[in-house]
Amino acid sequence: MANFYETMRLKNQLSPTLLRKPGIYGVGVGYADPDKPDRGAAIIVYSHPNVKPAEIRSTMLQKAGVSFPFRLINTDPFKPHSKVQSGSVSRRRAAPRKRVKAEFFRSRLRPVPGGVSIGRITGSLGITGTGGLITIRNGQLYVLSNNHVIVAANRFAANILQPGPLDGGQASDRIGVSVRFVPFRIGGVNFMDAAIAQPITNSLLNPRYLINSGRLITLRGHLLSYRVGASFVKSGRTTGFVSGVVESIGTDQLVGPYREVGNATLLFRNQTVVVGSSPVSQGGDSGSVWITRDGFAAALNFAGSGNRSISTPIASVLSTFGLRVAAPAPGGTFKAGGSKGAAPQGNHAYVRPLPEAVRKQIRPVSTKARK
Repeated sequence: MANFYETMRLKNQLSPTLLRKPGIYGVGVGYADPDKPDRGAAIIVYSHPNVKPAEIRSTMLQKAGVSFPFRLINTDPFKPHSKVQSGSVSRRRAAPRKRVKAEFFRSRLRPVPGGVSIGRITGSLGITGTGGLITIRNGQLYVLSNNHVIVAANRFAANILQPGPLDGGQASDRIGVSVRFVPFRIGGVNFMDAAIAQPITNSLLNPRYLINSGRLITLRGHLLSYRVGASFVKSGRTTGFVSGVVESIGTDQLVGPYREVGNATLLFRNQTVVVGSSPVSQGGDSGSVWITRDGFAAALNFAGSGNRSISTPIASVLSTFGLRVAAPAPGGTFKAGGSKGAAPQGNHAYVRPLPEAVRKQIRPVSTKARK
């Protein structure tokens, strides 16, 4: 039986070679048998059905000199999950809602909570995704989403609409502008697809989270770590309120095509794969945030395939931008939520913090104004 430490170490050794093979889309670490966790860990390989187990075993023997437990999971390629509308993006928009119901993930809401439709119009294209989380820094609120949802061409600021253009958002629905993002690295290693938008005024945002019952809940903060097998829920523009289980962690993943960088496929490392019994990430769900049932943000979704979501541990995202989860405070003010759940020492079934040297490489930058 393999433990998580040695499995992660071997995954790191094999991943670059495996990801160069046609039809292999991701390599992570999870349970050898999700129904029997006591059987230990295994390398998880996400691949096209044409990839055969013998290829994986051969690579292990050639690169590491050992045969090791692995699971081969057949999927389609993983794609970023914004939704693009070309041509005219003007549609009749819904009236503001005072009472929030489950079907209103795509409606116009004021003030704007986490878990609802947002987007931008760039030229003739309308890009729609999800504003996953309302965050705070030094009293200023921000909407957390993805680079490919709210930043134009991996560079430029964009006016942010709520709802997004696909749901009828127009210029009069502007709530703010994208201000900071982590740039994509073409041909290099990426660790997140993340960006934040600053509202015109804090009063346009509601530091709460919309769930399926139509209730707005206040999140208590964020998780510092979580383990394989953890259960989460998520609200997104397209799939609505869904649930999933962490299938693999430390996952190195190919995601594309990214329209924002010439339809390139990008390599992401240290990602989490969350799997549901039905689709949990589809076009328009990019930017949504997985949370625990007791109200802690866990991971930022940005891509998926079939019933699987590719998401980044939220602790990495928030620390990169210097943010915390926002919550309402007395007198109409706002406060920062807490954090909990650091990985137990020596337990590698939990998401580990990125090494300091890696964290220093992940630097958010300010968006540029179009001339």
